[in-house]
Amino acid sequence: MIMVQSTFFLVDETKEDALDLMRVMVTNSRKEAGCVSYEYFAGITETNQVVLLQEWTDAESLQGHYQSSHMEEFLSKLGLYLESEVITRTYASPDEPVAQRADARDEAERKRVAAAKAPQTIH
Repeated sequence: MIMVQSTFFLVDETKEDALDLMRVMVTNSRKEAGCVSYEYFAGITETNQVVLLQEWTDAESLQGHYQSSHMEEFLSKLGLYLESEVITRTYASPDEPVAQRADARDEAERKRVAAAKAPQTIH
């Protein structure tokens, strides 16, 4: 069993658009093989904070999720709605060798989000 926790800090002005994007991810991700649970939760004291908790049966299912077309689309749009970098933690049962692979994916996601938020120079 693998649990992934991601924390998002959303831009206030585009928060509703971000939440719509996240709702689509919930619908699509819950249909995937190996998805035990997938849900976003809104912060109470930090109103622009959203936490994603997702649970997968095994590393292969999680990797399939990371390679899905809906994940690719989600990541291509996510940077537009973020105030800061996504913080992700992965927890796995002792018999599940997922930590290194998930950390590499998390790093790739951080780089993609940073690139999307980087200032654009127009010549």
